[in-house]
Amino acid sequence: MDLAKLISLIQLRALYLARLDQLADPYEGSTTQLTAAGIDAFLKNVGSANGYKELGGFYRKARESTFVSCWHANEHESEAMWRLYGGLSGGVAVQTTYAKLVKSIEQVGEVYVGLVRYIDYSTASFPDANAFYPVMHKRASFAYEREVRLVRYRGSPPEPDSPPTSLSIPWNIEAFAEQIFVDPYAPGYYFEAVKAVLSSMAPALVSRLAWSQMKAAPFF
Repeated sequence: MDLAKLISLIQLRALYLARLDQLADPYEGSTTQLTAAGIDAFLKNVGSANGYKELGGFYRKARESTFVSCWHANEHESEAMWRLYGGLSGGVAVQTTYAKLVKSIEQVGEVYVGLVRYIDYSTASFPDANAFYPVMHKRASFAYEREVRLVRYRGSPPEPDSPPTSLSIPWNIEAFAEQIFVDPYAPGYYFEAVKAVLSSMAPALVSRLAWSQMKAAPFF
């Protein structure tokens, strides 16, 4: 994330969850071709005139009631993730563990966490109509994200003019962040700026601040 988002996370003690249909990938919350065809055939066999068309509209509308927080799961840093989400001016990465992430939402209620699976949407199918499948699957082209996703539903799909574009849930960064890494391509003053922010707003995090491990000099 960029520094402004880190400041917001510290100040509000809350995680930002984006509405699913606001994300860049148009496939977010959608089903697969084979799944849609199977549901369509089943519904028509039991007398439905519209088949999958009505259910497909529900999936599309449900995206306005689904909110997610996206994390990258890896044993090592990803250069691609730095470039995609750090931006040109620099960024930071908040690092925790899967176990701590699960623990951090235990008291929130109605927030779910899991690993996103990456599939070929032209050949794969979902085994049933579980509402989580369209949210917890993405196209194989996004496999580099290795995403862990927090999901919160906001009840029934709202009217078109009413859905918020984001939600937030309580999240104590001082309790659950193990380290905060600074973009390996950022200038020295950027590191000092992040350190100053932590010193002022969350002193307990200063000792957990470090440069990205990618900044280490080669041995040659």
